[in-house]
This record gives sequence, structure tokens and C-alpha cells, in this order.
Amino acid sequence: MKHILKMPLLFMLVLLTSLTLIACSNKGEQANNEQQNSIPIVDAKKQETAQKKLLNNISLSKVRGFVRDEITFNVDQLKADQPVELVWNTVEGEYLIENLYTVVGPKFIEKEIILQQGTADSAGKWSGKFNVPEGFGGDFTLWVKQEGEKIGQIGYTVDPSFVMEPKSGPVGTEIKIKMEGLGWSTYMRNWQLTYDNKYTGLITGISTNGTAEAKIRAAGSVGDHAIRLRTGYLGMQYINYLQSPYPDKPAPDFTFTITDGVAPSIANHIEEAPVAASGGVGMPKLQQGEGVKVKLTKNEGIVGDPVTLTSSGLPKDTEIKLIWNTMKGSRVSGKGFGEETAILEKAKTDENGQLKYDFTVPDDLGGIPHRLDLVAEDQVYGQAYLRVLPSIVEFSPKSGPVGTKISITIKGGGWTEFDNAYYLTYDNAYTGYLCAFNSQGNLTFDVIATGDIGYHLIDLYPGIYKQQEKETDMTLIPQLTYSTDHPGSAMPAIRLAFEITK
Repeated sequence: MKHILKMPLLFMLVLLTSLTLIACSNKGEQANNEQQNSIPIVDAKKQETAQKKLLNNISLSKVRGFVRDEITFNVDQLKADQPVELVWNTVEGEYLIENLYTVVGPKFIEKEIILQQGTADSAGKWSGKFNVPEGFGGDFTLWVKQEGEKIGQIGYTVDPSFVMEPKSGPVGTEIKIKMEGLGWSTYMRNWQLTYDNKYTGLITGISTNGTAEAKIRAAGSVGDHAIRLRTGYLGMQYINYLQSPYPDKPAPDFTFTITDGVAPSIANHIEEAPVAASGGVGMPKLQQGEGVKVKLTKNEGIVGDPVTLTSSGLPKDTEIKLIWNTMKGSRVSGKGFGEETAILEKAKTDENGQLKYDFTVPDDLGGIPHRLDLVAEDQVYGQAYLRVLPSIVEFSPKSGPVGTKISITIKGGGWTEFDNAYYLTYDNAYTGYLCAFNSQGNLTFDVIATGDIGYHLIDLYPGIYKQQEKETDMTLIPQLTYSTDHPGSAMPAIRLAFEITK
């Protein structure tokens, strides 16, 4: 970068206000606290009146189970020989992000779906089967409807299910815990995982409607290791759950057996970037002049990767400034932050208005993509997006005795409230977090080697640095479901390992 240009404040505000994730409304348990995040609560008197009109005319083969369970139903007191529907109240979840970088929190909306349709017999009865819909777990209502009106109702509870695989393997083995039917209510929304009684991180399924996959790695000595999952909306496990308001909810325990050897995944690496929850931040549409085309050989890469830009339809024999847009500053220093630009290069188009420019991915912030502008005489003719991915720049030494100081540098950290920080675990014990914004994407830190002889894991997970909605605590925690349910920019996990020697 050769020259820094400050963009007008108005430009920054336009950019920030134009970027949001699609939001849904949220059904909450406490309307006075959730305000706009909640689904409106029906007036109590009107609700009571409506309930009095509904019959208890539905029976089910069971009133509790799991996603996809087959349920037999019987309904009576219907209008004879008339069409009838069985209806279920489902919930859909979403993360809301405002102004490019602000995490508001989870949002939910309640919808009704038809499970079965049929016709009442001459005695006003109807029976059949349905499968519990895939989606959030929790307490739901089934209604029977005729002529568009609800006639009767019954409750049904969907419990979450958990599967761990594999059950054994050498140190460094990737362990996946797959879940269905996680709840959306305040109490059942956040789950917490511990490994050998050490807190590891958060499990959620907000944007995936209760279906999620958590990933950790097997750490420790040869033998059995305990993995526990418990609910905990305040950021930690609720231990005496049997004395909680929900003592009937599952509390899964797993045992993973570490065998001899070392898994191939023990090697230092950065995982492939996942898909961000709900598709991630919606970037503004790029503006291209009439007839202008801009193309990059890659849309994302690590610092130093080669990139070639080609463009056509530009003014002939004209000098073009290639301008890189970024953010600089700090949200904690009191000095604020804002957009800044740098001229990567000045290049001249040929007699046909074509341009080719070879460059490397700038040493800059990761997270959401940067915009590259093609400018001539203060007019933007074309634009392109380029994302900086995280990369491991230094990890040394790779082995040594207990007490060795391990120096680590990662580049490509982000700046928003959802990708500003990484959250570090050592042998699956959460240790602390690292921020990248103030250092323009550079994360330089050290770790002290501890433990027995053998390999020890240093893992960096995405998470949420800050959020507006305070009802559930999701901030400053490793999000173990980052690959399926992390909002914003799809930051990958970073996997490192150190071998302790004599």
C-alpha cells in the first residue's frame, strides 16, 4: 500500500447502513425484556377466551419424542364428512446483524404448518399418522382445524437427541457431536460442553432450526475421557439441572477412548472456511460502469497469495487507480474506527480500454471481504470483492519440555463483533480470547507448554465478541458449532499442536 486516502464520513455511513443480515422476529419467554426481539404475546384475557373455545378432542399415541418419530392420532367431535387439518406450530431461527458489524442476537418467528389433511367420517371422527417435523425442540401445540378455524388442541414435547462419532481414536482425532431438536426458548437455546470437567465451549443451532454439529479434537493421555453437555443460558453449564425448572430435559454424557498413536489431523492447519449462518452478511451489490467488467482470478486468499485483476470496458489510454478499501481503528481505545483506503497501484489501460494487474493479497483484516475500486478522475468505473482468509505465519518451536514458550502469529483476523476475536482452548480447556482489529488482522501471542509427554492441542475457535441481546450469553465463548451456526463471515477454526518432550 503506497498512499492512504481518507474516505468521506458519508461514504462510510452509507456502506455501514446498507449491510444487514435478513432478520426474523423472535418469540421470547419474557416480553418485557425482549421487546422487538419477541413474538407479540396475545392479550391474556383474549387468549383465555380463545382457549375455552378449543376442545380436548385430540389423542396421540405419545405426547413426547424426537424429530421424525411416527405418531398416531385420533380426533373426535368434528363436523361429519367435512375436510379437516392437523396443524403444528413450528419455529424458524435467524441471527440479526446490523450496520455490517453489530450482532443484535438471535431472532425467531413462529409459523403454522399442516401435518395432515383428511375428511371426518360420518361420526365426526378422523385418525391417521404423522412424523414429528424436523426443527427446533421444545413444547409445541397441535391443532385440529375445520373451515379454517381451530377446533381442538393438544401439546407435544420434542426432546433433543445427541450422537457422538467416533467413539475412539488417537490424540488429535476430530470428534463430532451431531444434534437434532435443540430448543429455541431462552433456557434450552444454549448448550455448554465440558471435556474431562474442563469447560470447552458453546453449542447452538439457532440458524439451523435446532440441528447442529459441534467439533472438537481428542486431547489427553491414552484412556477414557468424559464429555458432558448441559444447558446453560448464562454462559456456563447448569450443573444441578435435576433441581431446575426443567428437570426432565436430557443431559448427555459421552466417553471418548484415546488409543495409541497420533491422528493425521494433529498437524497445524486452518480448516476450510464454512458457510456462514443464513448465508452470512449481505454485501452491497458491486457497481460497474456501463459496459465495464471486472474479474479477479480468486475472490479470497491468504496474505501474500497472487491475484490477477482483469477489466474491460474502461476508458482508453487512461490511468486507473486501484483502490483498496479497509477499516482501521479500535472499538475499545476510545479513538473510534472508520473506513480508510489505500492506492495499491496506478495502471494505464490499453487502446481497447482493457486492464490487467498482478498483485498479492494485502496484509490486512480478514472476515468480511474488502472492496477494490477502479477509479479514474475521481469516478469509480468498476469494483470487485476480495476476502482475506486466516493463515498461520509462525508457530515455534513445535516441541520442547514443559514450560516452553510457544510463539504464534496468525494473520487474517477480522474486525466485526462476530469475527474480531478468536477463542483459544488448550487440550479442550477454554483459556482466553484474542482480538485482531487494533492490529489490523495480526494475532501475535504466546502459549506456555504444559502437561505430560506427548502432543497437546491448541485450538482457536470463532465466536461472538459482543451482542446487543442480553437474555442469553453467547459472547467471549468458543462456539463449537461454528461450522454450522456461526453468523457473519464464516471464519474457520485454527488447529495447532505442540509436542512435549523430556
